[in-house]
Order: sequence, then structure tokens, then C-alpha cells
Amino acid sequence: MKIVLVTTLPKLIENKRIEEEVCALGHEFKLINMQQFAFNIENSVLKVKEFENIKADVVIVRGVFLAIKTISEIVKSLRSRGAKIFDNNFLEHRYSIDKVTDLVKLSIHGLPVPNMYYSRDFSDYPKLAKKLKYPFVIKSSRMGKGVNVFKIESEDQLKDFIDTQEHEGKSAKSYILQEFVDYQYDLRVLVIGEHVFTMRRIPAEGEFRANFSLGGAVEKFDLDKKAKKLAIAALRAVDMSVGGVDILITKDDKRYILEVNHTAGFVGMEKATGKNISKVYVEHAIANAK
Repeated sequence: MKIVLVTTLPKLIENKRIEEEVCALGHEFKLINMQQFAFNIENSVLKVKEFENIKADVVIVRGVFLAIKTISEIVKSLRSRGAKIFDNNFLEHRYSIDKVTDLVKLSIHGLPVPNMYYSRDFSDYPKLAKKLKYPFVIKSSRMGKGVNVFKIESEDQLKDFIDTQEHEGKSAKSYILQEFVDYQYDLRVLVIGEHVFTMRRIPAEGEFRANFSLGGAVEKFDLDKKAKKLAIAALRAVDMSVGGVDILITKDDKRYILEVNHTAGFVGMEKATGKNISKVYVEHAIANAK
């Protein structure tokens, strides 16, 4: 069987792990790098260099962040060539990161999230800050791995943040304001079909963000049934079978879903749990491709 992985993030370490496990299962592997996406139309025929003469039994779509709508149409056309596609519902969502949409879906399903505010006008931020109270968090609505997440401690710091964003020509619609949760446990729960893996994320010294990608430590965590049920419900709310659910548990045992990661990493979780999660992912992708 020939397995093709389509991505715009070719250097992700998870891609190498996927390749290793595909080959270990006795299949052929090819990565299609769409980072420099381009095409030609000649005599009304579309030509995309990376897809020419591609023969694939299964196409895995993972980590597509550029030219999303166009690449989606091209990938869908592979079905007419007999390929089965596992896209984790990407072709329907048409986004890899959209925290605003995901938060709306989570709240519609009645799932617990921290108090949050979203506005397209920076002038609203001071009054929203008063509702949240200091400190609070401002985070990007379109970036992951802890990038562009800020802890705002005071009115002066908020003013400096707004001034910087406006000076750089950035828009308020790119950010979400969120209450700061004084948590006991910061958890990443990785759900792959019926499989659930959990690690505790521990921030580096002097850092409030606990992301593994930012140097945070990780360790295996025994998830209780209540939190497991919450993670699975969050994934169903955003209509995916694979995802990383970030959950905070407070000292008084309140649970909050921060977000659902559509392209959750495996490597930190493999380190924390000692499990071959990449193999679980590959087997799930092959079994659920359609």
C-alpha cells in the first residue's frame, strides 16, 4: 500500500515519525510538501507539480496552513483517482487553526471554558479587561504552540500591548481575551479514535505557558473518567476523531477546556507516556480513510 502525507509543514518531527511507522507496517511512504504551493493551467488542464503521476492508496492530510481552500480541492480530486483520504475533517472545516470558531462550537455544546471575550476593536479591550480583572491572558486566535500568548498584569501593560499591535498594523480580530486560571494541572489530552493519552505539562522556570514546544517539561498523567469524558466531548464538538485537548484543573477540581489542537504533536506525548502513539495514529488514519 502507498501512503501519501500532504502538508505545508514538512519539517515537523511528527512527519518523520509517521514515515517510520508507515514503513514499519510494510507500506510505501511519500511526503508531498505544499509549502511552496504553485500550479499551472495549460490548455485548460490543471498541473500541480507535486501531484503529477501520484498513485496513492491512502492520502493523509495533516498540518496544512497555506492555500487551504485550493489545496483542499486538489486533494479531494485524488478520490477520483481511487485514493482514500484521511483528513480529520479538514476538508470540511477548511482550517487548521481557528480558535474563535472552535470556542463557539465548544460553548454551543455546553462545555466548560474560561471566561473569554472577543472583539474586533482594540478600544473595547480596557472595559473587557475590567470584567476579566488583572491578570488575564491575551492569545492569538490563529497560532498554536503557545506563540503570541501574553499575560497582562496591569492597565499600563495592556496599553503597551495595544500600542504595539496598532503600530505593527495588527488587528484586534487576531486575538482573544481570556481569564487567567490559577491551575493545579495543565493537561494535554491526545485523543485518537478510541485511544486516549494524557500528559501533564509543567512550565519552564519563569514561564506561565506550559507548552512542550516552549521548553516545558512533560510527564505521564493518570486521567480520571470525568476529564476523559470531557476531552472526548470536546473533540466531538469540533467534529474530529484526532485532536489534542488542553484542559486545566484547578485546586478546587474545576475543569476548563482551553482549546482543541487540530494538528496535535505526538513526540512530547510519546516521551511522557512511553507509548508508540505515531503507530496508533497511522493505523487510525488508514482504517478511517474514505
